[in-house]
Amino acid sequence: MGPGGFVSRDFRLLLVIVFFTTFASVMVSSSAVIFLVKSLAVTQSATVAFIGVLMSVSSVAMILGNFAGGFLADRVGRKHTIGLAGVVLAPSLFVYVVVPSVFLVVTVYFVHMFAESLFQPAFTAFVADLSKLSSRGKAFGRFNLFWFGSMVPAPLVGGFLVDSVGLRIPFMIASLVAVVGIIASLGLVGVNGEVASGDKVSDGESAGKGFMPFRRVLLFFGAIGVLSGLASGLLGPLTRDFPIYKLNADATALGLVFSLGSGLAIVLVQVPGGRLTDKFGRKPLMLLSLLATPFVVGLAFTDSVAEFIAVSAGLFAFANLAAPAYQAWLMELVDEGRRAKVMGFVNAVTGAGAFLGPLISTWLWETQAWVAVPFIVAALSWLMQIPPILKLRETKTREKHAS
Repeated sequence: MGPGGFVSRDFRLLLVIVFFTTFASVMVSSSAVIFLVKSLAVTQSATVAFIGVLMSVSSVAMILGNFAGGFLADRVGRKHTIGLAGVVLAPSLFVYVVVPSVFLVVTVYFVHMFAESLFQPAFTAFVADLSKLSSRGKAFGRFNLFWFGSMVPAPLVGGFLVDSVGLRIPFMIASLVAVVGIIASLGLVGVNGEVASGDKVSDGESAGKGFMPFRRVLLFFGAIGVLSGLASGLLGPLTRDFPIYKLNADATALGLVFSLGSGLAIVLVQVPGGRLTDKFGRKPLMLLSLLATPFVVGLAFTDSVAEFIAVSAGLFAFANLAAPAYQAWLMELVDEGRRAKVMGFVNAVTGAGAFLGPLISTWLWETQAWVAVPFIVAALSWLMQIPPILKLRETKTREKHAS
């Protein structure tokens, strides 16, 4: 398919870039970094505290990286921003090999996550630029299949390497894998956002009628972002601490938690989610995703790693069913020239919520006798997204106009 469709040379290259860079990043962040911290920290309490710090540092890096990535992607182009992010990511992964203290791990982790966040606004805006309004959900579903698909083998590979060859070698391998993304980015042709947008076609598909006032888009999507970020941030340390300290999971088992309990579940719902949102609309899919809430609480009542993986899979399947709807909806409510900036802003405020989440859940983990308390708080944060979702204007695909 040519310009305006998502099966293009640029789209294929984006799939290669997102798969290899995300694989490299997640391979070490899901388990290798955690066990590196555990090896350098003195006590269990210190390990838990530093894991919470890592999650919060990740959120700060996400805020800054998304602001920078959104500005750069709209100003100097999607291609150049993606290339720059890769150039920062690959060396940062290698530096873990030589860090001598847990404090330096935190510093390197900041750079690592900043680089990963630089990619995100450019990726999202680029996919929107290359796709038609009537099939944008499907385009994001296929893109997410590779994006989230890389997260299925990555944690398992990382955990296996930690157990079999030690803590440092996985970081060297991850750095080399990230270089593949840098090489692929050289083949992209979209510059300064001037690619064929599906919203500019002349066949009656114009998204203009679907636009909302810019500030309202920022307000409502910002509120959704803060609340979803807070919920995810609350769960971040819990999905590591609970398997390690309550279920006695080793590095390989923790890798399985992220590979099967989140990665595979997320991947399996992307294409169906994309098709469903193009057929039934963005808002219904967003509301349907909130059925993940009971699974959040259910994690606290699991008695084995296998049970934790099963409940986690239900949680992440429902929560991410609406990922294509979320991305397509946001991109359709604003004009093309501000897509990356808006995506960067929403991702940044999501990071603000995610910054607070780990601090709160770590404190609750340490102070509350009932282990379910932080999980319940995370579930409540998830449900609070309902009002802003209901306030947003539904966009209409070509099929709906024709009906």
